[in-house]
Amino acid sequence: MREMLIVGAGPAGVSAALSARSLGLDAEVIDAAPTAGGQLQLVYYHPTDVAGVPAGEGADIAAAYARQMAEAGITVGYGMRATALDAPADGSSAPVVHIAEGGPIAARALLIATGLRRRRLGVEGEEAFGGRGVSYSATRDRADLAGRTVVVVGGGDAAFENALLLEEVGCRVILVVRGAPRAREEFRDRVAARPRIAVHERTRVTALLGDERLGRVRMEGPEGAREQPAEGVVIKIGAVPNTEWCAAALARDAEGFLRVNADLETSRPRVWAAGDVTRPRRLAIAVALGQGALAVAGIREELRRR
Repeated sequence: MREMLIVGAGPAGVSAALSARSLGLDAEVIDAAPTAGGQLQLVYYHPTDVAGVPAGEGADIAAAYARQMAEAGITVGYGMRATALDAPADGSSAPVVHIAEGGPIAARALLIATGLRRRRLGVEGEEAFGGRGVSYSATRDRADLAGRTVVVVGGGDAAFENALLLEEVGCRVILVVRGAPRAREEFRDRVAARPRIAVHERTRVTALLGDERLGRVRMEGPEGAREQPAEGVVIKIGAVPNTEWCAAALARDAEGFLRVNADLETSRPRVWAAGDVTRPRRLAIAVALGQGALAVAGIREELRRR
């Protein structure tokens, strides 16, 4: 049996592992991905709001995290996908994480830091045109999309910011918002001042069409259904928590985020959660790092009592 198991090697999980090591706890980390970082692998710029991170994009920071764990002697199992959790309500036995690629792992204390994944549209053509017109980041793909007609899907800050980035590289942008825009006023004002960005509210995308590459976006709005010629689509409709695997054991909110108390304890004894999976007030690397360390402080106290 492990003393402490951390599921997830993103910022919260890495912070927890390093904190555990500094406090003398024997923590092991597993992650379904082939490397550390979690959502950092999808950050295509240098985050300026995090102290002490190396220069570079998210992947560079993730690589530094992986090196730091290795140098600290922390055991990390990559490519290990958690599929289920057994955690007795009375805490009479240790929580057990079931792994798709191996046997179950029991631990005296479990920390879940599985983070988020991008929300997908779930429409025809989304998978087929991946890398051939379908994008989830204008920051990463703006060179490929430059000068094209691009549909951006979403109504929040990220969607409006991506629309502005694309307009700056010569794109004609159609911003499709399912309801009313939720973006900050500063983004809405900037978009309204750009004649090459058209905003369609109360409109939804129903299919992505084309031949070898995306060529048309089918949408439905107040004026009915139509097909918009487009050579690219950027999907920015938020993210969903990676909690399906432990849903049968732990309390979640309506959107699947794990419910935790101020000490980051979940609804079951011996199980904590940290990072984006807990729906913190702000989704940020710095918040995840802090939560990872905070959770370990509580875990250490609990292990001392047992």
